[in-house]
Amino acid sequence: MRISTHQTQQVAIDAMMDQQKKLSTVQHQVATGRRITRPSDDPVAAARVLNLRDTLSTAEQHQKNIAAARTRLTMEESVLENVTSILQRVRELTVQANNDSLTPQDRGFVAEEIRQLNDELFNLANSTDSSGEFLFSGSKTKFRPFNRSINGGFEYHGDDSQRFLLIGPERQIATGDSGSDIFRNIKDGNGEFTIYESPGNKGNAIISPGNSTGDFIDGHYAIIFSKTVYPDGSKSFSYKVTNDKGEVIIPEGTPYESGDAIIFNGVNTFIEGEPEEGDFFTVRPSENQDVFTTIDRIVSALKGTTGNSKDHSGLHNEANRALVGLDQAIGNVLEIRATLGARLNALDGQEEINESYKLQIEQSLSKVEDLDYSKAVSELNLKLTGLEASQKAFTRVQGISLFNYI
Repeated sequence: MRISTHQTQQVAIDAMMDQQKKLSTVQHQVATGRRITRPSDDPVAAARVLNLRDTLSTAEQHQKNIAAARTRLTMEESVLENVTSILQRVRELTVQANNDSLTPQDRGFVAEEIRQLNDELFNLANSTDSSGEFLFSGSKTKFRPFNRSINGGFEYHGDDSQRFLLIGPERQIATGDSGSDIFRNIKDGNGEFTIYESPGNKGNAIISPGNSTGDFIDGHYAIIFSKTVYPDGSKSFSYKVTNDKGEVIIPEGTPYESGDAIIFNGVNTFIEGEPEEGDFFTVRPSENQDVFTTIDRIVSALKGTTGNSKDHSGLHNEANRALVGLDQAIGNVLEIRATLGARLNALDGQEEINESYKLQIEQSLSKVEDLDYSKAVSELNLKLTGLEASQKAFTRVQGISLFNYI
């Protein structure tokens, strides 16, 4: 077997290059703090690292979603706090105006303040978040939820759905509430039924909004009054109650005294004052009515009063209905705020869970890819020694030639 000088030197160079490569790998590991710098270092571990990094990225996204949801829900809570304050102020003013001692001018001043409050409430219902999206449009966040219609009413252009964000591997949370749920889906009257006086009533009777005895039978009813004036000037009153089919619920001639309870089919109410012959009140099941309309009706009733008792009875009836309607609206907003608080608490809890989960992933990732520095430094010294030995051997071999021995 023949061994040439070139061949001998090439073997030495290859040995040095191999040692240099190994040293470079260890140096790179020490510099980066990573045991795996490329997939070929450990294919199985590299695949594990990719899987763990994907899991960690998902967990971090969940944390970002929690931050975004918290910002939006906190803003909604702030808006609803102002909504509650406005509704409570409107209620206070309505109670204040529902007093015969006020002059029409005084009621006009109260009506103007209530109107301004309603405008402020309307603006709050069209609030936007930090990104310019509407808070109360449901899933249609680019659309302004509430507008005034041509006929003076209020139109809703959002939808009744909610937007959800993923805050955990299998957990979503609603990041808002629709304008319908907050401002529109509010039962008028006492939530079971509502009572209206006939526009043609001539007496000064004022009816209580009433309450349900728990077994209200859905239907439309009329409380119809009769009045008898005797030769000596005395009067007597009676009433009857019928349904929309003409069926008699309480028979004609039932005596009426101001303040006496009137009870039928789950309705419990009373009337104060003197009705005239043929005056009547209607009872119907409660229907959804937006809070803006409820407040508008208070304003209209206050502006339409004069000094006569007929106007006062109309105002009192409208104010009584408005007060229970406002109570329904305030209760509804408070319920929404309670769910907001629960969702914010859920975000806090899930955030802690996610942080713990992230820590576990990071620890697992560290075990797979992080470098053992004590072992790496020892290996680095070993590779340096090996490289130095290769270089010294090459230096000594380089000067040797077979011609020296011929």
